[in-house]
Amino acid sequence: MKKLIIISLILCIVILSITLFFVTQTKDVPIIPINPKKPKIEKYGLLVDNYKIITDTVKTGELLGSILNKFGINATQIDKISKQSSDTFRTTFINVGQAYSIFYDTLIDNVPQTKYFVYENSRTKYTKYNFTNKDTIIIERFTKKIDTIENIASGKIESSLWNALVNNGYSWNIAIALSQTFAWTVDFYALQKDDWFKVVYDDLVVDGQTIDSPIIRAGVFYHGGRELWSVPFQQNDSSGISFYDTLGNSMRKTFLKAPLQYTRVSSRYSTARMHPIFNRPSEHRAVDFAAPCGTPIYAASDGTITRRGWDTGGGNFVSIRHNSVYSTVYMHMSSFGNFNIGQYVLQGEIIGYVGSTGWSTGCHLHYEVHENGQKIDPLSFDPPPAEPIDSVNMPRFNVEKQVWIKKIKKIKIPRQKKQIMVQNNEN
Repeated sequence: MKKLIIISLILCIVILSITLFFVTQTKDVPIIPINPKKPKIEKYGLLVDNYKIITDTVKTGELLGSILNKFGINATQIDKISKQSSDTFRTTFINVGQAYSIFYDTLIDNVPQTKYFVYENSRTKYTKYNFTNKDTIIIERFTKKIDTIENIASGKIESSLWNALVNNGYSWNIAIALSQTFAWTVDFYALQKDDWFKVVYDDLVVDGQTIDSPIIRAGVFYHGGRELWSVPFQQNDSSGISFYDTLGNSMRKTFLKAPLQYTRVSSRYSTARMHPIFNRPSEHRAVDFAAPCGTPIYAASDGTITRRGWDTGGGNFVSIRHNSVYSTVYMHMSSFGNFNIGQYVLQGEIIGYVGSTGWSTGCHLHYEVHENGQKIDPLSFDPPPAEPIDSVNMPRFNVEKQVWIKKIKKIKIPRQKKQIMVQNNEN
C-alpha cells in the first residue's frame, strides 16, 4: 500500500512539472488576432476603398460640362444638371483653380465612368454630384467639419511686431488679427522697444490645415507705458461678443486709428510741408499712409457718404459725414467701393482702394479728419469710445474677466536671443 501511495505521488509530481514547463514556455507567446478589421477611410462622406479617385483643378477655359464629359458623363446628364440650377444654387458654376475629385469604379474604352463628382467651392464648402442612378442626378452642398483649436502667443518688441512673431515661430496672420482687435487703442506703426503682448487665440482647422486668420479670444498689449487689455463679453443674447478693457469700457472707439493696413506714415500733419510735386512749402493738414496700390480703404467710422468723385489734386476721393461734429476725407484712390453718395456705411466697410490718382507721386492714402469744419491731426485725434458695459451686466463681466486675466497672466513672454560679440585681440 505504501508503494502505491509513493508511486502516485511521484506521478503527480511528474505531471505537475511537465504542465509547469509548457505553461512557462508559452506564456509570452503573443496572441495574433484573427482577421483584424481594416479602418474605413472616408472622403466627402464616401468610402475611399470602394472607388478609384482622380483629383485635379479647374483649368482656364474649362466648364463643368467639358470636365464631366471627359469622365463618362453624357450630354443628356449634363443638360439635367443645368436644368437643376437656380439663382440660389448655380449647379454649373465653377472657378479656375478650384479643386475637384472624380470617384469611379469602372472603365469603358479606358474612360473612367464617374459615380461621384465633388467640386470644392471653397476650403470649407463642397458640392457633390451623385451619378450612381442613371435616371436621377442628386446634387448636394456640404460644409466640411471645422475644428477650433485654442492657442496662445506672446512676444516682446525688439524691432517690429513682425519680427516678434516670426522669430518665435508664430504665423504672420496673428499680426493681422492683433491689429483688428487692438485697432482702436494701439498704434501698430508706433510700437516701441520693450512693448509686449500676450493673447489667447483660436485657429480654425479644416482637413488638417489652418484656414483664414486666427481669431483673438482675449489679450493684453503693453504699449505706451500702459497695459491695454482686451476682454471679450456679450452684453445680451441679441448682441455679439465685443471687447472691453478691465473697467468695462469698450475697446472700440468711434474712429479707427487708421482706415487701412498701411506700411508707414509717409507724410504727417503740417502747416508748412515741402510739396513733393511743386517743390515749395505748403500746408498739409492731413496724414499720408503709404500702402501698395489696391490696398482696401475702410470707413473710419459709421456715417453717410456726402461726396464721391474726382478732384484735380486729390484724384478719386470720398467724403463721409459721421455726425454734426466730425467728417473724414479719403484721397488718391485707384477705384471706389460699392457705396454711392447718400448711402450709409459702417465702420470698417470698404469705401475704396489705395491708388496714386491726382497730384500724387506714389501709392498712398491722403486722410483728413474734420472737427466742426476744421482739419485736425488724425494721428493726435483721440476719439470717444463706444458704449461701455451696462451697469446691470457689470457683476457678470467682473466674474468673466477674472477668468481671462488669470489665463493670460500665466502666459510667459519668450526670452529674446542675445547676440554675443566675440572680440579678436591680435597681439
